[in-house]
Amino acid sequence: MRRALLFVPSLALGVLGGVWLLLSPFPYQPHLALAGQLVAGVLTGALLLGAAWLLERTVPSFRYASQLLENALRSVELPPGTALLLAAVTASAEEVFFRGALLPLVGLVAQALLFGLFHPVPRRGWAYPAFAALAGLAFGALTQVSGSLLPAMVAHFGINLQGLWEVRQRRAPAPDVGSEAGVETDGAADGEPARAEPAVDDRHRA
Repeated sequence: MRRALLFVPSLALGVLGGVWLLLSPFPYQPHLALAGQLVAGVLTGALLLGAAWLLERTVPSFRYASQLLENALRSVELPPGTALLLAAVTASAEEVFFRGALLPLVGLVAQALLFGLFHPVPRRGWAYPAFAALAGLAFGALTQVSGSLLPAMVAHFGINLQGLWEVRQRRAPAPDVGSEAGVETDGAADGEPARAEPAVDDRHRA
């Protein structure tokens, strides 16, 4: 049930965007061939992932928000198939709403700001919605330049999938036998007195 709830907000937006596009057709015409659209989407996603990687290592606010989101997603324990589906559904539905419906209606900057507000975190994590707004600018510009939603969907899907995959890879290891509250023991296997050392999360070591 908790896994299903992850789909609801994006799906709701996707339905709204789809209804809007039925009533008011998408005003842009594709300017790139299919291969060009795919390449543009992959390159944009790679650039945004590189920016996120740098922010996580240099901006405490972004790192704090990333850890909050990772902990929330890790608690749901998404299987690989569900993670792949979640990445595809959320990316496609949000692009239909923000770039398909809102972009022609409110313009590039306004839809990007609304996209940032759609990614709320506590005030201490302000850098995360700011990054989401910048990503919304990139997705919107990509849609206008290409005349298609596909490049933004590809870029958005890549970012979502990388984030979900990283959460799976960063699962905390099970505590050692005889350790409590994340405390590791050293030397007990050799018959020496156990020496308690705090477990260290070295994900963000330089």
